[in-house]
Amino acid sequence: MFRESVVKWQNADQAALRTSNNMNRLGILLFVGLLFGCGADDPPDGEEPQIRYVPVSHARHSCVQDTHSGLTWELKTDQEGLHDWRNTYSWFNPTQSHRELDYRGTADAGSCNSSQCDTWMFVATVNEEEYCGFDDWRMPTKDEMFSISDLSKAKSPPTIDVESFPFAQAAEYWTANDYSFQPDAAWVWSFQHGHDRVDWKKSPKFVRLVRGVATDLPAVKE
Repeated sequence: MFRESVVKWQNADQAALRTSNNMNRLGILLFVGLLFGCGADDPPDGEEPQIRYVPVSHARHSCVQDTHSGLTWELKTDQEGLHDWRNTYSWFNPTQSHRELDYRGTADAGSCNSSQCDTWMFVATVNEEEYCGFDDWRMPTKDEMFSISDLSKAKSPPTIDVESFPFAQAAEYWTANDYSFQPDAAWVWSFQHGHDRVDWKKSPKFVRLVRGVATDLPAVKE
């Protein structure tokens, strides 16, 4: 009887020891996980999270630079004038081919202030005033428009950061890309749905100009 009791105590001690060892191992694993997991996505000590859109001010104008692409974008205002968000423009480029097929588009068919209401004259006027201190503003490509489109906002458009781009509209904006299969059509970018499509160059639409050379720019899927 005594011998059976000793065996039971020994078995109980061994079971308790195994349980203790397992708990110690679990504790070590949890500690290591916390040590290497906590703050893994945080910036290094002393560094602030990178701000994507940086405001740029110059004299009477304000624009914004995208630190991801390096591009600088025009900002719209709620004041009547050249950068009024309500201004619309037809797509026009007099340097385009117009021999057998006329790709130039339609001049002055929008509704705007302070310039003729087409994309060509709008760009020229903005460069003449040296908006934000620069005179190399241009129409953006589809890929460049795609780079500032936030598709996570598709259910509550516009699909763009409205804090960095005030007065942005859930609407279509002209791009620099014409449509090779239809001379009187060009590509637009919709900030209503976050994608591109083709429309007639005579149609009045919003415009947002850009400057600079992009780096690491995502391409729109055709």
